[in-house]
Amino acid sequence: MKNVSIVSALILFFGALGYFGLPWWSLPFIAAIAVFLFPLSGGKSFSVGFAAGSLLWLIVVTLHNMSNGGMLSAKIGQLFMGAKGFHLIMATTFIGGLLAGFGALTGTYARQMLFPAKPKRYGKYR
Repeated sequence: MKNVSIVSALILFFGALGYFGLPWWSLPFIAAIAVFLFPLSGGKSFSVGFAAGSLLWLIVVTLHNMSNGGMLSAKIGQLFMGAKGFHLIMATTFIGGLLAGFGALTGTYARQMLFPAKPKRYGKYR
């Protein structure tokens, strides 16, 4: 449980810092490094990465949408057969969560590849 909190905080913190100087596609790398440093199981790493990435992108997209009064999302929504601004925000949030989730899963698999688990030994003399 401790690693879940640490990984979530790292993804949120460095993802927010990366927002000021890194491109949008840097979030999977941040998630992969966070999970590589603080190991989690495969399913848990994807879930934590998805939740943290979704929350981060939801905050960023909402701030951008509020800064221009929702005009840009309304115009883009017209291009997509009349989608509402809220639907675009949710789609963007989902995509950001998938990116961070798959990045975190990649970090878990990289750690397992570089540092394989030792086989368990059963019995006294094996």
